[in-house]
Amino acid sequence: MKKSSTTLACGALALSALIAVTPAIADDRFKAPGDLIKDTGIGLSIGAVLYPDMRFPLESGPAYANSHVYAPGGFKGNGGSQCDTVNYSYPWRDNFCELRRSDLPVCASGGHQGQDIRPATCQTDTHWAVAVEDGVIAHVGRFALTLQTPSGTLYRYVHMNMDDLAVAPLDKVSKGDRLGKVSNSWISELPIHLHFDVKETVQIGDETRSVFVPPYSSLVTSYRQLTD
Repeated sequence: MKKSSTTLACGALALSALIAVTPAIADDRFKAPGDLIKDTGIGLSIGAVLYPDMRFPLESGPAYANSHVYAPGGFKGNGGSQCDTVNYSYPWRDNFCELRRSDLPVCASGGHQGQDIRPATCQTDTHWAVAVEDGVIAHVGRFALTLQTPSGTLYRYVHMNMDDLAVAPLDKVSKGDRLGKVSNSWISELPIHLHFDVKETVQIGDETRSVFVPPYSSLVTSYRQLTD
C-alpha cells in the first residue's frame, strides 16, 4: 500500500496535515465528510483519502453508509423499522465521531470509532465482508475481527456472524478474500450493519499515539472503484 506524503519516517500519520491528501471526489451519492446528523456530534470535515488503494469492505454493492443509532429502527432513531427505505438509500452520511461513549482524541465530541455500513438488503448472514488489503487476521474476538497489514494498519470488522467466519486467527488473506457475513451480533441485537474502522499510528502534536482515524473518504473512494 502506498502511504501518502503525510506519512512520517517513523510510520506515523501527521493528523494536522491530512488536508494535503487527495480529497474525495464530489458525488451526489455521498454527503461531505464530517456532515453528521444534526445534534449527534461534531464531525471531522476532512476530505483526506488516507488509503487510496483500499478495497471496499463489502464484496458487492449497493451499500449504504449511515448511522444505525440515529436512524429508523435505531436505539435513538425515534421508532420505525431498521428496514426502512431511508436506511437503504443514498446519500451516504459520515458517522465517525458520532456521539458514543468512546473518547477519541481526534474527535471534539469524543464518539464513534468508525463508519457504519448497511449491505444491499436488510438481511442478516447474507452479504460478505472482505479483506480491504493483503494482511493477516491479527485477532478474532466475540464481536470483532481485526486485519493487520504489513505496514501495521489495523482494519476492524464488527457485527459479523462470528460463528460462521471464513477465516481464523493468523490466517494470511489477500485483498478481496471473504472474511464473514454481515450480521447484527452484539450484547443485544442491533440493526443489520457492518461497523468498519481503521487504527493507525498518528502524530498528535508532539505525541505519537495509536488511534482510530476517519475512514469515510477512503470508503467513498473504494466504493466508487467497486461500483463505477
